Amino acid sequence: MEIDSPQDLVVTTQHGCEIARVMRVVDNKPSGLKGESDPFIVEILRPINDDDRAKIAEQKQKEQDAFLQARGKIQHHQLSMKLLKAEYLYDYSRLILYFKSESKVDFRDLLKSLASQFKTRIELRQIGVRDETRLLGGIGCCGKSVCCAQFMNTFYPVSTKMAKEQNLSLNPAKLSGICGRLLCCLAHEHEYYASFHGKFPKLNAEIVVGSETARVMDINYITSKILLGFADRRKAHYSLDQVSGRKDQTTGRNLWWISLPGEGEPDLSILLKNLNPPGSGKKKKKTDAPPRSDNPGQGDGRRSSGRNAGPAPEKSEEHNDDNDNAAEDSDNGQVED
Repeated sequence: MEIDSPQDLVVTTQHGCEIARVMRVVDNKPSGLKGESDPFIVEILRPINDDDRAKIAEQKQKEQDAFLQARGKIQHHQLSMKLLKAEYLYDYSRLILYFKSESKVDFRDLLKSLASQFKTRIELRQIGVRDETRLLGGIGCCGKSVCCAQFMNTFYPVSTKMAKEQNLSLNPAKLSGICGRLLCCLAHEHEYYASFHGKFPKLNAEIVVGSETARVMDINYITSKILLGFADRRKAHYSLDQVSGRKDQTTGRNLWWISLPGEGEPDLSILLKNLNPPGSGKKKKKTDAPPRSDNPGQGDGRRSSGRNAGPAPEKSEEHNDDNDNAAEDSDNGQVED
């Protein structure tokens, strides 16, 4: 069977008989694989015909009617759940109702009512916010259809660490998709940016150019350019191919320089002047505690319970940003009757 793109086909999936659209043809040769070995591999039955197109239009109308009727049943049973979509399989062997809820829902009575109403197998499937976006679709901040609705079969863990390694702003409004979670495309491009990790200096790092030093202001891995700022406020772009570095054996720090034509490694001692070996930082001297005063609450920094006691010292709090695991997988639950 010759398959073109785009083309609608009747296929058999793990759920039953469904309509699928060919997005791209990789190879027209039979794979020899069975759908049981991979849930994303489907068996192609045939291309759709005019009868199938008429049936698809009829099925969409029935799904809209089923959605309204099921939503009415939910309101009748006073259940705290939001119905998102009603979907029939192509052969009407099953009606799938997608919903979301903030808590667990006892919908046994609802299942009985729906089964008697539609005379078919009912599946209630609870989904999270990411699955809701994939189900309903939408336009992302890039102006294109969201990745989860266009080509993604599963969700991957996404963290703010991926954004840091891509030199992106950590503004939650810019890093979040329409689902309110971190953008899935951060994971798509992370492997590319991670391949540069350790090969080039970080932002604001000091780097030697000839006989002077500069600061790294920006690195663009797409254009392979690095922007440096000098002490006299000059700015200059260099190719990433010109960036060289090595680790200093004494301090254990990475030393970077720009390789200029006809010149070897420059004098890097200028970078070592302001660097201290790891663990060589000055330690605070331990001082003896001040003598206690005879009057409680005075002279020893303690608070007194009297009226004239001074204000309590402010407490300093530290915030740990190391928990970058912001990816939240959606809760998928399904109950069949």
